[in-house]
Amino acid sequence: AGYRQLLRVRSVAFRGDAMALEKSQEAIRAGFEMHRLVTDQNEIKEHLRGVAQAVEMLQFNVVQGKLNERGNYSVDIRPEQAAFHGGEEKLEVSHMDAENTPLEPPPLVTTTTGCKSK
Repeated sequence: AGYRQLLRVRSVAFRGDAMALEKSQEAIRAGFEMHRLVTDQNEIKEHLRGVAQAVEMLQFNVVQGKLNERGNYSVDIRPEQAAFHGGEEKLEVSHMDAENTPLEPPPLVTTTTGCKSK
């Protein structure tokens, strides 16, 4: 169930980004294959906690930036992400490159779609 849940949530988080979809699917499969033969119940529970944390991170903390006509990156924050962060319409966003190394972020404009402020 955790494997399918990760695949579903990554398809939403990386919608429209073929490379991210491919690489995330490879990473998820590799992670599960690496632990395929684990039989210790405590170790299995620990891995399941890790899966739950990965699902939460992808679902609520990953956004995609798109370069707009003004040269800024626009980020759409999904309603469930805004709700998770207390209804915040502006969230801190870090720019990451292919190796997940934090870079100096470019100018960023955040928008929400379908979110209501409290």
